[in-house]
Amino acid sequence: MNLNQLREHLGENRLVGSGGQEVRGFSIDSRTIKPGELFFALPGEKADGHQFVADALHKGACGAVVSRIPAGMAGELLDRAGLLVVADPLQALQQLAASLRRQTGIPVVAVTGSNGKTTTKDLIAAVLGSRYRVLKTQGNFNNEIGLPLTLAQLIHPFEVAVVEMGMRGKGQIRELCRIAQPDCGVITNIGVAHYELLGSRENIAAAKGELLESLPAGGVAILNRDDAYSVGLGEKLARERPEIEIVYFGFHPEAQVRAAKPVSTAGGMAFAVLAGERSAEAFLPLYGEHNVQNALAAVAVGLAQGFSLKECVTGLKQAVISDKRLTPTPGIRGASIIDDTYNANPGSAVASLRVLRAWPGKRKIAVLGSMKELGSLAEEGHREVGREAAGLGVDFLFTVGEEAAWIAQEAVAAGMDPARVARCRNKEEAAARLRDLLQEGDVVLVKGSRALAMEEIVKAVSVFEGGTRS
Repeated sequence: MNLNQLREHLGENRLVGSGGQEVRGFSIDSRTIKPGELFFALPGEKADGHQFVADALHKGACGAVVSRIPAGMAGELLDRAGLLVVADPLQALQQLAASLRRQTGIPVVAVTGSNGKTTTKDLIAAVLGSRYRVLKTQGNFNNEIGLPLTLAQLIHPFEVAVVEMGMRGKGQIRELCRIAQPDCGVITNIGVAHYELLGSRENIAAAKGELLESLPAGGVAILNRDDAYSVGLGEKLARERPEIEIVYFGFHPEAQVRAAKPVSTAGGMAFAVLAGERSAEAFLPLYGEHNVQNALAAVAVGLAQGFSLKECVTGLKQAVISDKRLTPTPGIRGASIIDDTYNANPGSAVASLRVLRAWPGKRKIAVLGSMKELGSLAEEGHREVGREAAGLGVDFLFTVGEEAAWIAQEAVAAGMDPARVARCRNKEEAAARLRDLLQEGDVVLVKGSRALAMEEIVKAVSVFEGGTRS
């Protein structure tokens, strides 16, 4: 597709320069743009993309989508590139994505939830990828910019799309659905992430439920039978929109796709998948029963797309999971580091602590950072994690951040030896304590909210980043 052809998907626009160049992809970052990509000049918190249009074109961009002609557009640049002038570059990007999605007509699976969105997206893509060419959200590009950037890749011949949808307020998922037009909606669970913004789990459930409201007649809703709020959404959907098929997954005996006998083994989880009269043995290259639930959601999507149960469990083995989600990393002195630093809330922190307990090794060490956006649940949410750490028998506990002090306090109150609990002032102190403590066979879980950048601690004590084993 060249620039002239792509203009048809953007709505009202004006071409300045050349429009015959092939469009190979899309970018919003002039620092990483590749030759042949189309640059969208979006306004940012610190800079306006229009400042970098010339840089993008000098690096080989085929053109740029702008709301005004930037200064310094030399004639020779526009001899080999084009500027598409629109009212709003972000709206143009969203319109492009929605138009390409309508034109291709391929199945679109959308995934949201409080925990496990990215992992579940990756697992669904692995299952569907055994038969189809799958377009999936890269990392967690799940907002009003990332989602249309993903779907804009439909200029290439994909056969199914799996997109992640984040949520920070009411109406946001509905707007993302307007762009993506999903046929199948997956809600992993309803937790307390973003409680500060929405005020109650009922409000969080309603915001996530916008995905279900946006499904077309004949669409499929994949819901967690183990989660009461998800069940509530399903019951409401059944009353109001009986034309939507509802499939429940989980450990609950009433789930249509359920797991039995989950066992932590070398390299991941082994379990049986039961779907009606069908059953199959599955292996997942991830740890934790919460990830078994995520895998069941992926199987449910595969079955809804006409895959056999055998195809679904075979696909799970091939999953490539996004970084910083229970990622094993070699540590100094023969220790093992579990990098779960992408983000944290009470539900995911408790699940990760259970993974730490089951992980093969000697001493179990948890390094836990503050969890943000919990609002009035902040203290109790952190204390819940502290109780769990003590109850699971964590050998050492380090906390980072002001709110995380509640984790340490509650762990001691629940019986953990105070000499094995440390409230660290910052990441540097936590890393230094770890470096002094670690020995062969130790297993360290590092987890905290994205704002804390806890991955810096992982780098400080890993073999590849922190230096030697000695």
